[in-house]
Amino acid sequence: MPQTKWGRVLESPASELTERQLSRLRAVLSELSVPHLHRLAQEYGVEIPLDAPDIFSSIDILLDELSLDYKKKILGEYGDAGRKSTYIFISEKKTPPIQNVFPKAQVLLKEKPESELWEHHAYYDEVEVDHLTRTIKIRFHYLKGVISTLDEAGRQREHRLIHSGVTVYRPGTKILEIRVPHKSMAIRMAIKIPTQLGLSPFISLDLMGEELIKAFVDWISSLNSATIELPISDVAGSIKITARKGMDLKTSEKFYDELKHGRLRGGHVTIERSSALGGTNFRIFFRDCHIKYTLFTSEEEIAYVIDALEKIAEGYRFDKPDKILTDFLGKKD
Repeated sequence: MPQTKWGRVLESPASELTERQLSRLRAVLSELSVPHLHRLAQEYGVEIPLDAPDIFSSIDILLDELSLDYKKKILGEYGDAGRKSTYIFISEKKTPPIQNVFPKAQVLLKEKPESELWEHHAYYDEVEVDHLTRTIKIRFHYLKGVISTLDEAGRQREHRLIHSGVTVYRPGTKILEIRVPHKSMAIRMAIKIPTQLGLSPFISLDLMGEELIKAFVDWISSLNSATIELPISDVAGSIKITARKGMDLKTSEKFYDELKHGRLRGGHVTIERSSALGGTNFRIFFRDCHIKYTLFTSEEEIAYVIDALEKIAEGYRFDKPDKILTDFLGKKD
């Protein structure tokens, strides 16, 4: 498999999981609660004893029992997903096909920075064509912040904090997705990656406008089993809109009043789904379109949200009921 000093190029599924892949798989499984881990194991035909001492022992049992194909499947669906912080950027032009961009993405791994200790610098780890999601994933890590500890002699030691991120390139769309914990790093990558790949510029997808917020709520209202809760203030509470019930007159008046005065800054969305891991659950901040997934989320579910956001930005009108969601919800029932 081709590789450089700074990272690894993943052009096709390997015969075995690499050390980095196995580490990502363990990390994402550790985000699950014990009941969810047991349900996932049951879905793949693995029995984890109920008296397993801790989640790490349960993960060891699961990984020992799973076939290589199942490990790859779980890694593909959840390895870069789970509970992620995601920033969405948009361009005026649709992105080129994967084959036009992938060779340029591979070149990123040849970067040789003068220092491995720069803060806010992206150190590229892997570039992969993800055949499951039909995307290019550019994985990287960066340094931001320090923690202090005491060694055995009582001396204070500082340790740099390392954070991981992934840029998701979606061909044929206007969207670039940066999955990182920090907004400042997301903005840096949204400038750097398009420049290095020869793409049109990307800017933050800002939904802080009356029409765009209304379109987002219309999307939620078009779904069969979804709810959005829009916080107003600690005193005033929130506006809750359920797809099945819609808005009554009182809710509608409050919503449009808050919308008119620019007091709706974001919301919490729940899309119910009958699956081993529940549904799609996330918080969204309308300005700069920052999404925090609060339940363990798959690539399929993230792609569904991203597709809706692109439609909202393009002025798409959502009708009720949404047959696409009906099909989506029924896939894994």
